[in-house]
Amino acid sequence: MIYDWCKPQWSQLMALGSRLPHALLLAGPSGLGKREFAEALAARMLCERARGEEQACGECVSCRLIAGDNHPDWITVRPEALEESPDDESADDEGDGKAKSTQIRIAQVRAVVERLGVGSHQGGYRVVLLYPAEAMNVDSANALLKSLEEPPPNTLFLLISDQPRKLLPTIRSRTRVLSFQQPPADEALAWLAQQGVRNAADALALCAGSPLHARDLAGSRDAQIQGQFVDDVARQALSAPLEVAARWDGWLKGKKKGEPGLTDLPTLVTWLQRWLADVALLAQDCEPRVFVGRRAQLLQLAERSDVATVLRGYNELLKVRALAHHPLNARLFLEDLLMRYARLFRAAR
Repeated sequence: MIYDWCKPQWSQLMALGSRLPHALLLAGPSGLGKREFAEALAARMLCERARGEEQACGECVSCRLIAGDNHPDWITVRPEALEESPDDESADDEGDGKAKSTQIRIAQVRAVVERLGVGSHQGGYRVVLLYPAEAMNVDSANALLKSLEEPPPNTLFLLISDQPRKLLPTIRSRTRVLSFQQPPADEALAWLAQQGVRNAADALALCAGSPLHARDLAGSRDAQIQGQFVDDVARQALSAPLEVAARWDGWLKGKKKGEPGLTDLPTLVTWLQRWLADVALLAQDCEPRVFVGRRAQLLQLAERSDVATVLRGYNELLKVRALAHHPLNARLFLEDLLMRYARLFRAAR
């Protein structure tokens, strides 16, 4: 699937025709559909009928092999942890009990290089889809490097990365970067409305402008608290931080022992960071970038503080973010967090 905001990149590549580079690095924030774009491109390159800007036909022999996840010239490389289905409750009880690797290991890359030493099974392109590219360690990245430097004929490497700066410079230099950015807010909101997402503006803001994450948020447990969170940080957290801390602590707990709560601490800290970043922008006479639908509340806060104070609060959040993953006491953590937040803003006159 190619989402509307990714169609310019599609047209850009299709215009290259036979001049398509042998290696593409699809780079940009998560939640934009880069993997879906790469899969559509891989299917297009393997399709026997598609021409010009057309997507894969879905009907030829190659497309049917792809639909059955059985095409011999489509190679996917990803960490073992992504191979495991999240619905497979028995996964932890099998094997030696070790956690699945979150890295792309050198053995996986060597296996791909070995497969590429054999000609194409279908007589056309071969496509290697590797994601997330930043999951490669130094050894696996170096193992891939030679294939990028001296690519086999009719082979396309598609590397997907949310954090391209984490890649080795030598990897980046041997790929052509195809950049993806968040769509304009009005375009994203229109798409979310088509998906039936309620409170789309807040969902999009909490997801930093990524429409797919916002769609997923609307169907997740976090959707139950997103509006209340924004109302809290806009008003009640200033006058009653301990009361808000108690409410947020309740969000972290399941109804029964062992059940998951409505959200987690790292998520709350991330949302608060994004909120403060927009306050800082307005304090500098700039426009908010994330909570665009909450400009009035953000402006009220900006007028009750100054740039230096808000930025100090933002930097404090950066320091405590690591602690959010393993707090000694979640309630005390939230109380301290919200009291620090309240102190950033003077009482309204």
